[in-house]
Amino acid sequence: MDDQKITVSTETDSVPRVSARDLFMVLQIFDRRAETTLEEVRLRICVNREKQRRGTFLWSAARDTSGELVKLGLIKGSPYARNAKQYETMKSNKLVLTDDGKELIAKFKEDKKPAYDEMFRLLVMTHPYVREFIRALNRTDLIAPVITSMKDHVATRYANNSALTADLSAGKFETKSLCALLTGRLKRELKPAEDKEIETEIREMVSEAKRSAVVDDGVKVAKLILNRLNDIIIPAIFRSDGLGFDARSHRALWSIGEDFRTWGSLRSHPEYDGWLIYRTAVVELSGNGTELARLEFDHGMKQTGENFLSKLFAAYQKLQALKGNTFVPSWELRAVFCYDNRCQMSVFDKLFDQDYSGSDEFRLHMEIQRQKLQHESPVRAGNRNIGTVRVVRR
Repeated sequence: MDDQKITVSTETDSVPRVSARDLFMVLQIFDRRAETTLEEVRLRICVNREKQRRGTFLWSAARDTSGELVKLGLIKGSPYARNAKQYETMKSNKLVLTDDGKELIAKFKEDKKPAYDEMFRLLVMTHPYVREFIRALNRTDLIAPVITSMKDHVATRYANNSALTADLSAGKFETKSLCALLTGRLKRELKPAEDKEIETEIREMVSEAKRSAVVDDGVKVAKLILNRLNDIIIPAIFRSDGLGFDARSHRALWSIGEDFRTWGSLRSHPEYDGWLIYRTAVVELSGNGTELARLEFDHGMKQTGENFLSKLFAAYQKLQALKGNTFVPSWELRAVFCYDNRCQMSVFDKLFDQDYSGSDEFRLHMEIQRQKLQHESPVRAGNRNIGTVRVVRR
């Protein structure tokens, strides 16, 4: 492909920013009656999340979840309130179960797995971005250089917010440093089209931020710039893969894969400086590319659990060679294991908690986690959070 060319998808989409759990939870409201209201959906979500029910709290969650079920053809209604004030006028709107919704509820009550598969099939059929993401993942694993630190991912001097605000006030930004760090994180040179897009968008960002940098708090400015940078970098890096949509859509897509166990995302793999997204199932589209043709899971609890400790030892040896330490961070061990075995982190967590006492062949030595992880869920053994692990063959 010519590096100067940019692949732009001709379809646009609003990727669902709701969880599979919420979709099924709301759908089950219709189990005993064929219709309900938008307000009843909001109240159910509040109860489910153990949140206050007064006012319009979580109104947008009710709108988003109900709206997605409408798009999928499982319910009918008009839940698309633009703001909390409009929600007040729409909260009594009726939502009615469709025949397809009735069939999916029945399937869910009988066996959750095929019901989840059917919900995923509907998502694939409804959302062009989901289909584009599947096509990209079928070609290669993806590295998303998400920017989480101005100091580590942009420029060392931006560890001080005053340096950032001073630069922005003067109409400057450390673009060259950012691009150099991106090159190292991606383990490749930026394509000319990527480099040009990033520079152009950052120039516009600096122009827009110049005034706020003078009057706003430095911490607020740094947070706004960090979020904006992700909306610049992520589309630019993935545009040639047909995935040139905003960072929020990407994050929503990563979550969809974890919800439906079709792909996973890791942040702690020591060989990759960014989010690593990889397939955990065989997902194939139909000939015309608009529907799901094949969905197979080969890396669930049963398959991954076979010889789990032996696989864990192999991941430990690999990580030990990379880190040079006898005890390795548990969350990095999990990341290496999951990527090598193409499984979800939740699968690893259950198997590790099940087998941490070891076996006749393998013994695990563990140290308690002393500090809370910023971006990772803990690895647990029994009722303890584990910080470091050593795996020994007896």
